Amino acid sequence: MRWIVALLLLGLTPGSGTAQIVPVWRIVTDVTASICPALRDGDVEAAVRVARAYHYRIDETGRPTAPIAGSGQYVLLHGRHFDDLVLAASDGVAWCAITLKQATPGSMEDAAEPQLARLGFRRAPGDAEDRVAWTSETGDAASFPTPRPEPRATLAVRFRYAVDRGSTD
Repeated sequence: MRWIVALLLLGLTPGSGTAQIVPVWRIVTDVTASICPALRDGDVEAAVRVARAYHYRIDETGRPTAPIAGSGQYVLLHGRHFDDLVLAASDGVAWCAITLKQATPGSMEDAAEPQLARLGFRRAPGDAEDRVAWTSETGDAASFPTPRPEPRATLAVRFRYAVDRGSTD
């Protein structure tokens, strides 16, 4: 688990109104596990309700007005330290903006590993120099470019589901 276990974030628990310390990886994992099924089903409203339950801001200007086909989704991580987490529909239209603050430097590769592992993904062998990839037993895939030293570089994680192999990558 390396450094990610030690990272803590001050967060609010849904509905409690009280602040408590929550590991940043747990917040990312819990939100992803809650939002991904709704996003896969094309139910934007359900995904937005989940995000709001976790007290995250919703980017109303970026939400699609029509239902979306749930063939997968992007997770865009801006910067190396979870400054901003933006979920986007599979057509690339950003619909939800989540901001996570975490000041401790570290590897985004290490930060993503616990989240992807809980979703059933394992590191794929033979990573390219500029990309890290994971696969699951069902043939699903996830990958993102390795972060560059420039601050605020955009890092994209894309999930592709084997059920809909005809969709564009």
